[in-house]
Amino acid sequence: MATPVIAHPVETLRQYVTDIEAAILLCLDKPDKKPVHRLRTTTRRIEAQIALLTILHVPKVRSQEAHRARRLLKKIRRAAAEVRDLDVQQDQIAAHTPANARTEARQLRENLAQQRTKAAEALVSALKKHHTKLAQTLESLMKVFGEIEPLTLTSAQLAMLTLNWFARNAPAPSDDPDSLHTIRKKAKIARYLAENAPKQARSTRRIAAAFESLQEIGGEWHDWLVLSGIARDEIGEASPLTKAFTRRCARTLATYRSCLATGTPIAQEHPGAQSLQPESTARP
Repeated sequence: MATPVIAHPVETLRQYVTDIEAAILLCLDKPDKKPVHRLRTTTRRIEAQIALLTILHVPKVRSQEAHRARRLLKKIRRAAAEVRDLDVQQDQIAAHTPANARTEARQLRENLAQQRTKAAEALVSALKKHHTKLAQTLESLMKVFGEIEPLTLTSAQLAMLTLNWFARNAPAPSDDPDSLHTIRKKAKIARYLAENAPKQARSTRRIAAAFESLQEIGGEWHDWLVLSGIARDEIGEASPLTKAFTRRCARTLATYRSCLATGTPIAQEHPGAQSLQPESTARP
C-alpha cells in the first residue's frame, strides 16, 4: 500500500514567516514592483495558513499572538495592495491603449505614477512602524505552534478540507460585482490552502491550480472594472480610452461568468464535497 502524501501546515507557516521578513527588507530598501507583489502575496499566504490552523481546531490558533498577527498583516497588506494595484493599472494602460487615446493614456499614467509614489512612501512608513512588532509577534506565534508539532494532513484530507471551506465561504455566482469579487478572493485563499500539499500530491495540486485559474480570471475582470472606473472619473465617460477600458471590462466579465458557469473547482474535482464536514475529514 502506497504511503500517503503528507502536508505539514506549521512547517509551511514557518517558511512563509521567513519569506515575509525577506519581502519586508526588500521593500524597505526599494519598494519596486516585484518586492511589493511578493510582500502582498506573502501576507495573504500567512493569513490563509492561520485560517487553516483555525479550521483544524487548533486551540492555540485563537491566542493573542494569532489575533495580533492577523491585525498587523492586514495593515501591511492593505498598504502593499494600494501600490500593487497602481502598478497593475499602469501596465494595463501601457498594454491596451487604442491609437486614438494615447494623449489621454499618457496623462492618466502620469497621474497614477504620482499616486504610486505617494502610496509607496506610505507603504514604507507602515513597514517601519509595524515591522519590528510583526516580527516579534510572528516569532511568538511560531513558538506557540511549535508546541503542537508534529501536525500533519494527508493530501486527501487537505483536498477535502479545501473544497469544503470554499463551499461554505464563497457566495453563489450572481450579477452583483461585490459577490463576484468575493468569489475571487475566496478562491485565492482556497488555492493557498491546497498549496500546502507537496508537489507530488498531484490531485490536490490540480485543485490548487483550478482555484488559481478562477482567481486570475476573476482578478483580471476586477482590475479592468477598477481601471474603467478611474478613467471615467478622471477623463470622462465619453473618452475613447474610457470606452476601450469599459469594453475590455465587459469581455473579461463574460469570461469570468463563463468560468463560473462551467462549475467551480468543487464541482469539477469532487461533486459531493459540499455535504461533508471539514472536521470529520480533515482532522489530523
